[in-house]
Amino acid sequence: MSAVVRELRSFVAGSGVVAVVKAPPGSGKTRTLVESLEAGIKKRLRILVAAQTNNQVDEISDRIAERYSDLSVVRFASSGYPRPPGTHPRVVYIERTSSIPDGPIVMVGTVAKLALSSFDGDFDILFVDEAWQMAWADFLTIRQSADRYVFIGDPGQIPPTVSIDVDRWESSDHGPHLAAPHLIMANPQLASVRTELRLPTCHRLPYDSARLVNRFYDFEFDSQAKPGERFVRAVKRPAAAALADDLLDRALDAMWAHRWPSTTAIIQLPTPDGGLPAGTDLKLAQYTAEIVARLIARRCEVSTDSSEKNAPRLLRPLDIGVVSTHNLMNTAVHKELLKFSPKFADVRVTTPERWQGLQRPVMVAVHPLSGVRSPSSFDLETGRLCVMASRHQSACFFVTRDHVAATLNDHLPLADQALGCPDAVGKGHALHSDFLEYHRERNLVV
Repeated sequence: MSAVVRELRSFVAGSGVVAVVKAPPGSGKTRTLVESLEAGIKKRLRILVAAQTNNQVDEISDRIAERYSDLSVVRFASSGYPRPPGTHPRVVYIERTSSIPDGPIVMVGTVAKLALSSFDGDFDILFVDEAWQMAWADFLTIRQSADRYVFIGDPGQIPPTVSIDVDRWESSDHGPHLAAPHLIMANPQLASVRTELRLPTCHRLPYDSARLVNRFYDFEFDSQAKPGERFVRAVKRPAAAALADDLLDRALDAMWAHRWPSTTAIIQLPTPDGGLPAGTDLKLAQYTAEIVARLIARRCEVSTDSSEKNAPRLLRPLDIGVVSTHNLMNTAVHKELLKFSPKFADVRVTTPERWQGLQRPVMVAVHPLSGVRSPSSFDLETGRLCVMASRHQSACFFVTRDHVAATLNDHLPLADQALGCPDAVGKGHALHSDFLEYHRERNLVV
């Protein structure tokens, strides 16, 4: 049992008001939540668990049922929501508050569903999973369900999605669009009743990738992986049929040019003489798909943990993911992959927002500044780059046009944020520059 789980169990069994657990990517956030429930279950508390999506809620419900063999888990679902195939038999679906059992209970639901119902102190404690994805305004809709709270999440992830203009709250200390844990941590009036914990270890990322991703966080964390334990390497080297083939080969060579294999690289496609393409860069989409196909054609092997280091397994299309910040680019990459072979339908291609909480042995990422002439706050938002750089277990290849360094040099941030507010755009510019320089210093840009 980890020290954080022990401290959380002590918090749950005691009378503390609010606990906030900061967690790096792939550090076992959900496992920590599930294990810490034990203290509340033993005390026969009424426990409410909130998550952001139905997929997250379904997974948490199953994991709680698997962990506690004598417990029925109540899944509070929307009317007509289908029970997913394979759901644990002790997960009980209900749709109305009138169906909620009396007495000790563990109930799980999405924040959106819970916000539509009235829970006025009906529960003893509220757990929030992936808490940094929840806006303060969303928390306020469910805060009266309990008077004690546990927030667990990754502060490096993408800020909560808000569909309205938030400029009016830019200088507010309690902006409703801000992540709920951020406001709780920043409130000095809560210092005396707040418990702050950190998960210390990333289990997903390779050793060097964890060092790279740590730059996005305001706290240090370790990697479970040892140097050289995770990697991707080619077994077969067919002749290069395209520029993407040649550059992938060079990237793999560069990754193996050090004492320990590196696990990230940046692969550049020349910018056309006539300038950057307008709209979706279809050539870059084709280029990205070619890199995925080349990884399979080279019969690459991967090691995703210590057990595979000396016996790596063959890379499959299912082991590869593609991420881009724009849906049109993702659609174009998916179409190009299917031109190579129907087997590439197994390659998940989607946005960083939808990759949160997921992982693959190998990721191919379209750099968020590729094709961008004048970076906006959206382009420079650090959460997206952090998510894109932290989904892999063995290797991640960033694909981009070769103008990104020049773009960062030519377009300095204006620092036009409201007085007293942090310069988020300036921070994004600095982290993007640092990310590129990290790879340059190690000859990992090809």
